Amino acid sequence: MLHELTKVLCYPRLLALHGLTQSRVYDYVGFVRDAAEIVSLNPFFTAPIRDVNDIIVLQTAIVGEADTICTRDRDFFEPPASAFLEKLGIAVIDDIDLMRRLRG
Repeated sequence: MLHELTKVLCYPRLLALHGLTQSRVYDYVGFVRDAAEIVSLNPFFTAPIRDVNDIIVLQTAIVGEADTICTRDRDFFEPPASAFLEKLGIAVIDDIDLMRRLRG
């Protein structure tokens, strides 16, 4: 997930948006790595979600005992993933809802 974060933050349109250099992006991702709880994942884990690349996000949330996933990816908000996560007590919210909760 840290690799994906680095890749996305280095997209030209995002570099233009946030104004960081690639070096600063790497510094930021290093900070996230140091602050994060790194969990070991099972490569054979499967979960009910349309995009198989999102299974790593689901597994990370489960193993890391997250209570919330913040995403704008519609696949997390729709069945079967939404029902799967609801059974596990993991809420799915978007960035706007996260900001409201943090400010509330």
